Amino acid sequence: MQYFINFNCVGCHADNGGGGMGPALSNNIFIYGSAPENIYLSIYQGRPNGMPAWGAVLPDAMIWDLVTYIGKISNEPNRQWGRTFAPSPLSPDVEQLPAELVTSADPWSATKKFGSGQKP
Repeated sequence: MQYFINFNCVGCHADNGGGGMGPALSNNIFIYGSAPENIYLSIYQGRPNGMPAWGAVLPDAMIWDLVTYIGKISNEPNRQWGRTFAPSPLSPDVEQLPAELVTSADPWSATKKFGSGQKP
C-alpha cells in the first residue's frame, strides 16, 4: 500500500484502487488480464492511453509488491462483508451505512463554523 501511495498510483487509480482517471483496480476486471504476470507487465512496460512504464525505475521486488497489493484490493469481499446482524432473533442481513451517508432534508445542518483563525 505504501508503494501504491508513494508512486502516486492513487493519482489515477484512487485510494484503494477505486478508479478515477485510470481504471478501477478493486473490481477484479482488468483490460490486460488479472493474472499476477499480466499486472506485473502492465506496471513494468506500461500500457497505451496513460499507464507509464515503471520497469526502468523500480526494481522487480517493488513491482511484485505492487502486484501483490493490487491482487489484495481486487478480490471482491465475500457476501457478508460490510453487513451486520441483530443478536436475536436472527434477522436477514442488513447493510450498515456510515452516519455521514444518511440522507437529510437539511444537508447543511451538520456543518460547523470555522474558528480560531481556521480557513477553508
